[in-house]
Amino acid sequence: MHRMQILGITPAEEETYRHLLRHPGSGVGEIVAAPWHPSGTGEAAVGRLKALGAVVERDGALWPEEPKAVVALLAERLLAELHTITRSLAQVYTVVRSLEDEAAVAGRAEEGDTPPPDSRLVERITDPVELRARVEALALNTRSEVLAGGLCEEVDSRVLRLTLPLGLRMLGRGVTVRLLVWQSMLADPVVVTHLRQLADAGARVRVLPSSDSPMAVCDGATALVPVEPSDIAKGAFVTAEPGMVSTVVNHFERLWADARELGDG
Repeated sequence: MHRMQILGITPAEEETYRHLLRHPGSGVGEIVAAPWHPSGTGEAAVGRLKALGAVVERDGALWPEEPKAVVALLAERLLAELHTITRSLAQVYTVVRSLEDEAAVAGRAEEGDTPPPDSRLVERITDPVELRARVEALALNTRSEVLAGGLCEEVDSRVLRLTLPLGLRMLGRGVTVRLLVWQSMLADPVVVTHLRQLADAGARVRVLPSSDSPMAVCDGATALVPVEPSDIAKGAFVTAEPGMVSTVVNHFERLWADARELGDG
């Protein structure tokens, strides 16, 4: 299993690093031409590992840095990336609100003529009823795929009760559903029953040993992340900004690649 994908390392890059742990001092040319690299990508992979501080080059040979140091460095980089997402969402929401205020003051926005939610790059929703309605609207309009992760013991029970009917409804329409849950959730038999119902209906469910911030992405176009990563009860950001959506999708895919299927092990 390629375990380093959760840290943002591609399978080919991980193969290179593991090879160098077994064969330190391998020549650059040998590594670049290694069979695990897709054609023409070896040089880029080596360059990225060097830039990340995982390997160093001396006299035409490559040497791996110590694993503990590399994992710590990659984990710190990933955490910084996730914090940047949250900060960016908050900042963009502030910009949107300030521009709407300018328009209102200038009389360009008639009373009651508020832009529909889908027209905003970022929404910050803190009211539980409004957030539930927004989630249900997103589920209703999803046409191809939904990615969802972050179910842990701290998640409000109302969120869990909402997950099953929405998931079954989307699966019934032919939507692909991929769901990530944390190992701690499997201690609750009610949750396990819900997950198995979803899996039996066609959802793909995988389990990770440790928790992460909740997230959801609909049709690769709209992402939902909590205002406070550790507390979904404080509300969520809903964004259609392509760069932010792409970052959330990439993070989900890294977690997905390292997770095990529900029922395995």
